[in-house]
Amino acid sequence: MRRARILGIAVAALLPMTAWAEPADTVMLKTEAYVKGPMVTLGEVAEIKGENAPVLGQIELGGAAAPGASKRLDATLVRTRIESAGVQASDITLDGANAVVAKTLSMELTQDILAEDLFAFIESKVPWKLEDTEIEVEHQAQSIVVPEGELSIKWSPQPQYRWIGPTVFRGEIRVDGDVKRSITMKAKVDALADVLVTTMDIPRGKLITPSDVQVEKRSLANLRTGSYVTELEDLVGNTARSTIFAGQVISPRQVVPPQLVKRNQAVTVETRAGGLLIRSRAVALGNAGAGEVLTCLNPDSKQEFVGTLRKDGIVVVE
Repeated sequence: MRRARILGIAVAALLPMTAWAEPADTVMLKTEAYVKGPMVTLGEVAEIKGENAPVLGQIELGGAAAPGASKRLDATLVRTRIESAGVQASDITLDGANAVVAKTLSMELTQDILAEDLFAFIESKVPWKLEDTEIEVEHQAQSIVVPEGELSIKWSPQPQYRWIGPTVFRGEIRVDGDVKRSITMKAKVDALADVLVTTMDIPRGKLITPSDVQVEKRSLANLRTGSYVTELEDLVGNTARSTIFAGQVISPRQVVPPQLVKRNQAVTVETRAGGLLIRSRAVALGNAGAGEVLTCLNPDSKQEFVGTLRKDGIVVVE
């Protein structure tokens, strides 16, 4: 007559209350086995046969070794863990090796893998044309070993980085969504841009013509934002504020609009009163170019006023 046996609390929650054959299940311990971690389960280190095999396979035998490392589990320890889970010794047959070496599965992230991943991240973020962009990634000092699983690396640069010049990137290495390691890697980004460069010395006050400049590719790492001109129409027709030497990248601050009006020159003034357009004459009290504010003197009232010089040389008073 068969005797009904009930598994202990840990396993009873998973196993149905059924009568077991004697012995109902066979556990064949392996000599070597690969485990995922962080815990070693019976199903990973043994071949289990019997109707309760799925549940027995979930019994935890202890913590796994570090990724890529091994841990020896004696058969005696395995039996103790099984019995601690609520399984009676007479309910199973434990055979096989006297001990099993459980090696934790791992992935090795080499220097090249990390560098290539960071390189690809930077490529996806730079605002420059890739054909004009140079990226240098400094290799990690050593490879990194992480548990096996779905791998992802989340990179982030230092705050306020303009994607030009050197910086340090922080990487979070995630396996199955969990952060396993954090690393830092250095990288340098350089980009070339078409900028206007002088072909000859341009003396102060000279009107700039198309033949005075040419387009060249220059490194943005050596240029500050707003310190260069890219469009020819932004230069031609302006005058040099000071001497600009040949081969120099032209800055917007080095040029000014041509002086349409000189000091003490008579100018036409326009102002509006209601729907009327009123024109009068005045005397310029300084030099000015188109778009600049000019102080003028009313020759009759001797009062000073300011207006904006239009391209046609007329001073507009709002």
